[in-house]
Amino acid sequence: MSSELLKKIYIKCCSDELRINKPGNHSSFSKILGMSEHKFRYAATISAKFLADPKLSLGESIYLASKNCKIILNSNYNLGIILLCAPLIKVTMNHKLNFKNNLTELLNSISKKDGKLIIKSITFVKPGGISNYEGSGNVFEFNEESNFLEIMKLGSKWDRISRCYINNYIEILDFGLPLLRSLKKKISMERAIENLYLGFLSSSLDSHIQRKHGYRKAKIVMKKSLEIQKKINIFRENKDLLTKLDLYLKKFHLNPGTCADLTVTTLLMDKIRDIFKIPL
Repeated sequence: MSSELLKKIYIKCCSDELRINKPGNHSSFSKILGMSEHKFRYAATISAKFLADPKLSLGESIYLASKNCKIILNSNYNLGIILLCAPLIKVTMNHKLNFKNNLTELLNSISKKDGKLIIKSITFVKPGGISNYEGSGNVFEFNEESNFLEIMKLGSKWDRISRCYINNYIEILDFGLPLLRSLKKKISMERAIENLYLGFLSSSLDSHIQRKHGYRKAKIVMKKSLEIQKKINIFRENKDLLTKLDLYLKKFHLNPGTCADLTVTTLLMDKIRDIFKIPL
C-alpha cells in the first residue's frame, strides 16, 4: 500500500475533524483556551511521517510519532489519535485480504519490545489525568515483567482506547463506521461527522473526562449528550443545541478528548475502506 497516500488521508481526517462543531472539544468553531489549531494540524503532519513508515514496527511508529509531537509542540495534541490510528495504518500497509482478522493478529502479537514502547509513549506524553490513577495496571509501574496486553485489558474497564486494543476495535468497526456510513447517505459529510462525534459522546463515558474529573462528571456529560441527541433532527440545523452543550462543557473544562480521537479514527477507517477497497 502507498505510504504517501496513507499519510495524506490520515492528515485529511485530522483536518476534517477540526472543522466540525464538537461540543467541549477544540474546533474551528470553538477553541479550547491555551490550545492552537495550527498545532493540531502540525501534530497530524509530524505523526503521519512515522505512522506510515513501513520500516517501523507498531511500537516504534507510535513512540516516535508521540515523542516528536510532544517535544516539538510542547504539549499533548494527539496521543489518543496516534494510539488508535497506528494499528489501522499498519494493517492497511500490509495489504492482506481480511482486515479484521489481520487487525486481530496484529493486536494479539504485539511484541514485548513494542508493548514497552507503546507504554513509554504514554508515560512520556502524560495525557491529562493519567497520573490520577494508582491502581492495578498503572502504566508508570510498567517493568520488564509486565505484560502489555494485560495492562490494556485492565485499562479497558475505563479507557476506550485500551478497549479497542483488547476487543479488536469493536467501537470503531461495529458502531462508529456503520453509523458514519449510514449518515453520509442522508446528510452532508460535515453534519455526519458532528452526529458521529455526538454518538460517541452519548454512548459511553469519555475516558479523558473520567481520568481528569472522575466517573460522576463523565456520567453527567454522557447523560447530557444523550438528552441533546434525542432532540436533534439530523435533517435540520442543530447549531443552537450543539453550542449550548459546548458552552456548558467548556465552562467546566470538560473536554471529551477520547470521543474526538474515536471520531478521527472512524474517519480514517472509512477512507481506508473506500480508497483501498478493503472488505471488513
